[in-house]
Amino acid sequence: MKIKLFLLLLLSFFSVTNLFSQYQLKPAFPNLSNFSYPIEMVQAFDGTNRLFVAQQRGLIYVFDNSPNVSSKKIFLNMSGKVSASGGEAGLLGLAFHPNYENNRYFYLNYTFDSASVLFSRISRFTASSSNPDTTLPSTEQILLTLQQPYSNHNGGKVSFGPDGYLYISFGDGGSGGDPDGNGQKLTTLLGKILRINVDSSANGKNYSIPVSNPFYGNLSGYKEEIYAYGLRNVWKFSFDYTTGKLWAGDVGQNAYEEIDIIEKGKNYGWNKMEGFHCYGTCDTTGKGFVRPVHEYPHASGLSVTGGYVYRGSLLPGLYGKYLFADYQYSSLWALSYDGINPTTNVQLWDSTNNTFFISALGTDQNNEIYVVRYGLTLGAIYKIVNSAVSTLDLKTSIQGFYNTGNNSLNIKDTVKVYLRTAAIPYNIVDSAKSVIDSLSLKGLYFFSNAPTGKYYFVLRHRNALETWSRNGGDSLKRALVTAYDFTNDSSKVYGNNEIKTGSVYSIYNGDTDQDGVIDASDLSNVENDVSNSTSGYVFTDLTGDYFVDAEDLAIVENNTANSVQLIRP
Repeated sequence: MKIKLFLLLLLSFFSVTNLFSQYQLKPAFPNLSNFSYPIEMVQAFDGTNRLFVAQQRGLIYVFDNSPNVSSKKIFLNMSGKVSASGGEAGLLGLAFHPNYENNRYFYLNYTFDSASVLFSRISRFTASSSNPDTTLPSTEQILLTLQQPYSNHNGGKVSFGPDGYLYISFGDGGSGGDPDGNGQKLTTLLGKILRINVDSSANGKNYSIPVSNPFYGNLSGYKEEIYAYGLRNVWKFSFDYTTGKLWAGDVGQNAYEEIDIIEKGKNYGWNKMEGFHCYGTCDTTGKGFVRPVHEYPHASGLSVTGGYVYRGSLLPGLYGKYLFADYQYSSLWALSYDGINPTTNVQLWDSTNNTFFISALGTDQNNEIYVVRYGLTLGAIYKIVNSAVSTLDLKTSIQGFYNTGNNSLNIKDTVKVYLRTAAIPYNIVDSAKSVIDSLSLKGLYFFSNAPTGKYYFVLRHRNALETWSRNGGDSLKRALVTAYDFTNDSSKVYGNNEIKTGSVYSIYNGDTDQDGVIDASDLSNVENDVSNSTSGYVFTDLTGDYFVDAEDLAIVENNTANSVQLIRP
């Protein structure tokens, strides 16, 4: 067993690589004033595309998720109530109820001081119904209060799971080495991840215990709130809503930091284990300790900041990987784990001077991940960018496919984009494919061969007319996202070569032989398939309904009569 464990660690060690030259951190909101000791960035899941940043000293700010945003508002001021000593105390966690859009409930995990004693508290607040950007402290409803024996290891994360329950992390109570053995004690909430139901009350508490909790109804005095135990100090955890897995970064003691996948009722070993290794006396026999999925030694970092599994669209190379950071060493990592094989850990970024303290990662409504930089005056939100890629956020519509009744395309379909230089001879520099979404009319295109410069964006669809972007071309920059909308103005297309369908402009359809002209040969192709009652995903289906019929014939007849053809420089 020891040999197998050694080989596993060896494989894990040699699987670490870095992509420093590719991924970078850039200010996400360069016009926004800095934050002071930010510890959390979350969204409300209410469709408003707002972001909320919590500061350790008690202020929560709200602002629009726009790269051009220049102002933020105070959403809640708890600075007079939370611990002001800093360190590992203060406002530590923020989570919005899954039904926040209707009930306006959100939850805080914070510490406060009373008669020189430190307490942790979980409370619910209610945002204003008349002003959604403000909340009064007087709306607080206390759910849970826990006395802390020491000033450190307070955990702090709160988050709702896919089951609708509220999950809470509390550290082992502090000092060093868990002197009270709280990680292994089931009679205390310290050193645990908890799960409670905030939508009902029971036994005089403003919450109830889910009946599926591992110690529900026990007669041994074990805390029924416990979901998992044997944890030292989980500062951040998150759910991957695609798989339902709960990922956590557990801050280590003297030698190792660890990443865990948390499961109900499991014991993660602290204070008998640190990472894969024994801590103190090697008392692990028959304990059933769950090993982490990944660890790293203190030569590589000193304080893990748990993150998120990436489920966004702008960084496809990171999709499905768990992104996390080290607070002390200012490093950002991407962990791959399939549940069977050893993890592969890729270092994405490093500050080089260990002064860029990463207190949290966060996500927006599009599942894009942000990095929170901690500091008195340097606190800010950063985005992860791929410096080796230029990204085009394209919006387009296709004549015949566009349904004016519901303002969407009848089907999703592939459109290829060629980048041509903006100057003669308009050489093709790069190309990419994407599926245009039927509802948003959008697709993302990633170009790795095109340097920063000015280009024509040339669209090619299987049965539509090749279409060029506006005269003179547009700028495309490495590491940035360029948005281009073909649908809102015909001048966005070279020679105004579009047709208005309902409220949007669409590229012409019917060039079935892709020769740049909609003419008699295209008409003949469609007529032949109409007479044969052809169906399916075929190039003569100009409406995307999988049937070649009179509607398709009408489109090609009209465009042939109007001599529609490619217009280009």
